[in-house]
Amino acid sequence: MKYTRAEFEALFNSFDFDQSKTIEYMELHSFLSKHGMQTKPELLREYFQKFDKDSNGKLDVDEWCKMMEQVFK
Repeated sequence: MKYTRAEFEALFNSFDFDQSKTIEYMELHSFLSKHGMQTKPELLREYFQKFDKDSNGKLDVDEWCKMMEQVFK
């Protein structure tokens, strides 16, 4: 199934607990754990670091969408 950018952005907003327009690793990890989605922490961290292009420890919506496009490729 192919997802749209708007769908990825809506998902981004659901992860962005503090409404900072960025997602930190712990926000993503907490959301996945809270919803019973088991993900290997090292794999999650690897993806997070790969797509955090400005290396600020956070994903903005563009970085997030690129990561999701890769995940759902």
